[in-house]
Amino acid sequence: MIFTAGGPSPHLLSIAGRYANGFIAEVWTIEEARAQRAMVREAARAAGRDPDEIKYFAGVMTTVAATVREGLDRRMAVTGDVAPQRVRMLGQMLGLRLEPSRIDDPLTADELARAYAAPVDPRSEIALRVAREGWSVRDILAHGVIDFHPTVVGPGDLIADHLQDWFEAEAADGFWVIPDLAESGLDAFVDNVVPILRQRGVYPRDYVGSTLRENLGLPAQYGLDPRLTDPAQTSN
Repeated sequence: MIFTAGGPSPHLLSIAGRYANGFIAEVWTIEEARAQRAMVREAARAAGRDPDEIKYFAGVMTTVAATVREGLDRRMAVTGDVAPQRVRMLGQMLGLRLEPSRIDDPLTADELARAYAAPVDPRSEIALRVAREGWSVRDILAHGVIDFHPTVVGPGDLIADHLQDWFEAEAADGFWVIPDLAESGLDAFVDNVVPILRQRGVYPRDYVGSTLRENLGLPAQYGLDPRLTDPAQTSN
């Protein structure tokens, strides 16, 4: 199988449309993911393929815990001290001047009134929402608001909600799940999130085949594109 990863540049979309079986994305909102998934599917259609023959995977980072508070503490224990530049970056995302010395304080009422989501960074809307819930600066960062993918911290049903919302909104065909710790984090996801998704009828109970390709419902590999092997084409 062939996977591509990255943003929706014309060059990458052209490659994905012709060859990819899966597209791994870095997107932060359902709206962004739906738009990008549509571009990936259109690229496949433009290449003469069935759009269903390329699956779009949205990334998600997970920390499973009994409560959100316990999950945040776990993430902080894993990641260690917060670098001062991360605090300042959060401030830039919210249009505020945040100092590392206030890392354990929540934003003041005046700061919340002045805060806004920087339009150049889709993560900013998530950061603003978390800040308005009253968490400290350290806790806001522990929510993963400036990490590589959306982060869900807490009980299994919260993580299941995120996956189901995106899937049912046609923002993803599947997910690139990144647990906080490979060993215990993956086990926690399997034990506490997968059963909920199965109960809701959005996760299969059985494998349909013995290969990833079969279980994703993808056809056999196409092989090399004739444009790469035809001398008349490659000489142009």
